[in-house]
Amino acid sequence: MKTILVVEDEASMRKSIVVALNTKGYKTIEAEDGMEGLSLAAAEQPDLVISDVNMDNMNGFMMVEQMRDNPDTALIPVIMMTGAAKNAGAWEASTDVEYLEKGFTMQKLVETIEKVLNK
Repeated sequence: MKTILVVEDEASMRKSIVVALNTKGYKTIEAEDGMEGLSLAAAEQPDLVISDVNMDNMNGFMMVEQMRDNPDTALIPVIMMTGAAKNAGAWEASTDVEYLEKGFTMQKLVETIEKVLNK
């Protein structure tokens, strides 16, 4: 069973994703911000991290940057969720991160997860 860390500060969005992933047979771990996400990624070594971009304490870009600097988390694939990806220049950012524009369906999320995990 693959483990996915969901890093999202909006509780309702986080819970929706967790329920959808659990229904599809994934084990999930939840974090409310980038600081907690960074800590859980190192401690739990998930197969994938799904993260919001805009969060308090540490945003998603900063979290991924620090994950890449740590040998224990450097190779964990990441999917970033954002409503402002194009405006933030995210599409030109790191090539080892997949992006999902917010407003996506859970089916699109699961398809993206399967694509990333099967690389």
